[in-house]
Amino acid sequence: MTYKFTSKYGRNLELNLNKWIIDKESRHCKIIEKTENHTSLENVHKDRFSIPGDIIRANDLIIIDNTIDVPEGLYENYFLKKFRSESQRKLDSSFKEYAALIFQNRKLVINRAEYYLLQPTIFSTGFMYIGGVNFNLGTLFESFESGNHVYYDEFCGYRKMYLISMAASPLSGSILKAIFWSDEKKEFIRFDSKTNFPTNFGTSDGMYLYNALKSDDIIIDRQDEAIEKLIEEIKQ
Repeated sequence: MTYKFTSKYGRNLELNLNKWIIDKESRHCKIIEKTENHTSLENVHKDRFSIPGDIIRANDLIIIDNTIDVPEGLYENYFLKKFRSESQRKLDSSFKEYAALIFQNRKLVINRAEYYLLQPTIFSTGFMYIGGVNFNLGTLFESFESGNHVYYDEFCGYRKMYLISMAASPLSGSILKAIFWSDEKKEFIRFDSKTNFPTNFGTSDGMYLYNALKSDDIIIDRQDEAIEKLIEEIKQ
């Protein structure tokens, strides 16, 4: 099954849902091991997790032919939350290590759905009283490509700087933090509230970033696997 979508900048992409999204039907699980204290399960995607035995008994879950249908709430609590959290942790770790390589291969990212939809935590931007948003990698790189991104040839002693994240208060105009990508140094450059920002830089830059990059794109579940695939493809 494929999910077809058009990116914010007009790219037509297709995602293999069976590979990158954990579907609702995966709650029909096979029992791998059962003890008094825990029941180890495997969903239809071959992902494994366990549920305490007393939870199984308290919910009167019925076992048929060594399989069990896990209720949505239990599945979310004992599998999905932990799975997605661990996937995000691995994504962030890999992205931090290979950011320079990935930023040099932007074309590859924006033309493959599973790479386009990656959301490293570093791309979060938020404003007091407004809220926050997490951008995906593809939308960010498309914004770079458009020529309309918040960019500075020189900023606080650094060169070729793309704004990628901000936390600020639009009412007071104070900037709590700002993160840039430097194409010259090929690394993230971080600033905080103690930094003397240039007079031509303010919360309006962050709001522009917020509005330019927010989207309704879906979030893939297997982000760690997608970035591993991306890194392998770049290294070939």
